Amino acid sequence: MNQYPLAVAIAALIHNEKILLIKRVKGSYIGFWGLPGGKIEKNEHVSDAAIREIKEETGIPCQFKEHLGLVSEHLTEKKEVVQHFLLHLCRLHPQTAQFVESNEGALAWFELKELPQHQDEIIPSDYAIIENMVLRKGKNYYNCVVEKLGNQHAILQFE
Repeated sequence: MNQYPLAVAIAALIHNEKILLIKRVKGSYIGFWGLPGGKIEKNEHVSDAAIREIKEETGIPCQFKEHLGLVSEHLTEKKEVVQHFLLHLCRLHPQTAQFVESNEGALAWFELKELPQHQDEIIPSDYAIIENMVLRKGKNYYNCVVEKLGNQHAILQFE
């Protein structure tokens, strides 16, 4: 496990009642769809990191709208924390719906009303974030624990 939590900016890009997701090809959630984003670099503001990461992963220029909240996520294996993420959720306004795929993974717009049909394909914590923080506009802080069991992931806590 890293000595410190990994600070990450993730973005909710919504256009015409659809949300943009990326299919992860590296990291802890390979093969799962998730919110685009990435590490916050040294001396970088969260808003700037979100805009930069979205541009790098999707080619979409965006405008920062708001910081929706923070999720402190522990990824565990056999009840041991193997990774601690601090996920800063940002709402960005895409200046276009046209994306350019990068080496980060496939991209797709998902109908918000049809997300429950894809729940098993989406990173569990990202699904909970979309459901609780983007769609319902619930709390702006959550503690999250995801247990990794082989290639499966299960949320043990999201509160």
